[in-house]
Amino acid sequence: MATKLGLLVNEADTVLVAVEAAKAGDWLYDKGKQAGVVVTQDIPQGHKAAFQAMAKGEPVVKFGIPIGLADQDITPGQWVHCHNVLDITEELLAKQREQILSGEIQFDYHTRPYKSQAPALSRQMVMGYPRADGRFGIRNYVIVISLVQCSNTAAQKIAGACGDIPAIVVEAACGEFAERFARTRQGFVSAGIHPNVYGVLLLSLGCQQADPQDIADEIGKHGKEVHQLCIQTDGGQTKVIEKGIELVKGMQQRASEQERVPCPIDGLVLCAYNGGSDWTSGVASNPVAGDALDIHDSWGGTIVSSEGLGRFAYRASTLEIARQVVAINQRINEDTIARSGKGVSSFNLLPGNKAGGLTTQTEKDTGTGMVYGHGKLRYIMEPGEIPQGRGVWGINQPQGANDAYHTTNFSMSGAHVCFFTTGRGTPIGNAVMPCIKLTANPNTSQNLGEMIDFSTVDVLQGESTIEQAGLRLYEKLLDVCDGELTCAEKLHDWSYTIPHGTSYNGDYDKPCEKNG
Repeated sequence: MATKLGLLVNEADTVLVAVEAAKAGDWLYDKGKQAGVVVTQDIPQGHKAAFQAMAKGEPVVKFGIPIGLADQDITPGQWVHCHNVLDITEELLAKQREQILSGEIQFDYHTRPYKSQAPALSRQMVMGYPRADGRFGIRNYVIVISLVQCSNTAAQKIAGACGDIPAIVVEAACGEFAERFARTRQGFVSAGIHPNVYGVLLLSLGCQQADPQDIADEIGKHGKEVHQLCIQTDGGQTKVIEKGIELVKGMQQRASEQERVPCPIDGLVLCAYNGGSDWTSGVASNPVAGDALDIHDSWGGTIVSSEGLGRFAYRASTLEIARQVVAINQRINEDTIARSGKGVSSFNLLPGNKAGGLTTQTEKDTGTGMVYGHGKLRYIMEPGEIPQGRGVWGINQPQGANDAYHTTNFSMSGAHVCFFTTGRGTPIGNAVMPCIKLTANPNTSQNLGEMIDFSTVDVLQGESTIEQAGLRLYEKLLDVCDGELTCAEKLHDWSYTIPHGTSYNGDYDKPCEKNG
């Protein structure tokens, strides 16, 4: 009998995760919790084996909560996956709604840090660039923003000639409905006023929807150096590119002359996101990123967070905020029901999630939610709003699981750095916000090293605790703030996708009616 490494995520769980693939007859064992089971079927890596018997209709428990129901009788050691588990995500969300709206869940109305004792750090200051609006940046980017699709090429050529600096381009930004254009405009302004940005070049065609002077004025209010060029009035594309290169290089020179000064870590705004997830994300990388955010909260820092699905509402500091989160989740669910006849589980899980061992949307959401830490949610902002104080600030943007939308959304609220967890791997970065990429997947860590900044494989394999890795990750953050480039920065991945409207699949206030 071979012994294979297993993981009992929570002592209340009825399933054991196969950290190593196991064959029928192997002993799947969590040495830390000294718990194991003889598997009766082959269990692929990342998938679940029954740790105890579950009769049909009984909960399948992971993370200490039900993630679904047994769709048939399941005996210890059996493979537990989509073939014998019923996804009850919609029912669980409805129960959560009922508990919160009825007042069954009590909220303690505080935003005290989860960690009552702030851990010792190597330093309490980072070197930053003071800004005229009172904030500071940990980068001094010069960026190029195309205000309409027609000027994208010029923006990209200017950026490429100036060292592959960030160039923000758009799909349209012309002929958009008022709600969508308001968000587009906000995306332009938010990029320009971001604390990590020194200066901005705005490029336009001349007949687009956006008024370049309006955008320049808003960015200039924050003390930024801002220039604008128009293809139709400044001599055509070739001349605009030549002039743009000259302007950008001038800003780069002036940016390089600005001195960095010590800035307190509690002035940093942080965020975290889980993209390209797999079975390792929810059990290692996400909890580690969440722990790093909890450290930041304990030091009096600021965190911006997604509105989230699943158990995020339980982290609200007040009943009113919990109801706001429930309403956001309900809108997402109603949207998908109107379009597909079923709720969020109709478009999730994705094939890659299932292949990696995730069985239900609730399992995925619960694991994903761990990336946000434990801090109490004190306010729900609209996209582009800047948090006005310490603690955790949520953002009302039900965009769905899209990496570029979410990271851009966080950056629009001024986040300095993002902890970006990934299981399967992704090169994505952000035009104004460094992304520290971390993974617990051994294959991803080894084979995609050019995209990965931080490994949590040791946590997955039981060689390090979440708290130990969280502290190491926070120290990595301090190094990045002091100038260490992230992998995405080295790859010049400057993604910036403005999250439009109120739905991932359309711009409207209410769910659409199904055709026919």
